[in-house]
Order: sequence, then structure tokens, then C-alpha cells
Amino acid sequence: MSGAATPHAPASARTSVAPTPAQGPPPPSSAPALPPPSTFDILPGLHRVLSRLISTSVQPPGAAPTPGQSSADGPLDIQQVSTAATEVKLKLQKARKAVMALPDIDRSVEDQQDEIDFLETRIAKLKAALLELGKPPLEAEDVDQSMTG
Repeated sequence: MSGAATPHAPASARTSVAPTPAQGPPPPSSAPALPPPSTFDILPGLHRVLSRLISTSVQPPGAAPTPGQSSADGPLDIQQVSTAATEVKLKLQKARKAVMALPDIDRSVEDQQDEIDFLETRIAKLKAALLELGKPPLEAEDVDQSMTG
């Protein structure tokens, strides 16, 4: 509205108010705080336990660890596997708790698919509205002149 406001102009012409959409925009959703990637990194611990177990089968029985080897990195007897795997088990429990703490983890696949379908439909409508806004207005000669004889 670039014209000057007059007392006889409608209220919409006197004030510059943004149109209100039928459905307001969704509140800005902040991304949930995700746990650090190290929470889910169990492979190094698992590799360490398996390597120790495999090195036991390679070494002859009764062979002592070399002085440079600590007992935590040395060969592992089958009876000690459960104790050595405790670190990996604890890490898995922490990772499971971290995943269960994420929002919407209890939603079914069908619920998620319904939301995706709804959002795709909404995107298509918004794109169509943008295309309409991008079209130039009809010129006077483009208007049907059948009534003006």
C-alpha cells in the first residue's frame, strides 16, 4: 500500500498488517540434544576383548605375558571373558538408555509415515502457492473482452 492513508480508506489499506495464514507456522522446534557419538562406539572395547581372547588361543599354555604387556592387555582365559566384557556391557547399557531418552522413540513406523505424508502434502501446497505468486498478473488485453462489444 504505497498510497497515502485517507479517512475513507478501509482499515486494511490504512495499516500494514501481514496476512494471517489459516494455519499458523509451527513453533520453531529445536533439535534434541543428541548424545555424543562416543556413547555408541562399542567396537574398540569389543575388539580389545576379542583380541585378548584370540591371543590366548595362539600362545602356548603357561606362557606368561611379556614385561611390556599389562594384564589388562594380555591374553585372556575363557573364564575371564565375562569380567573383561563388563566395560562393553556397560557401554551398551548407556547407549540403550541414551536412545530411549530421545523424543518420539515410542512412535510407530505408521505414525511416522502418516506425518511424512502430511508434510509432503503441505510442501506440495506451499510450492503451488509460490508458483502462483511467481506468475505475472494478467494484462488488460489478456482479459476476456466478450462482454465489451
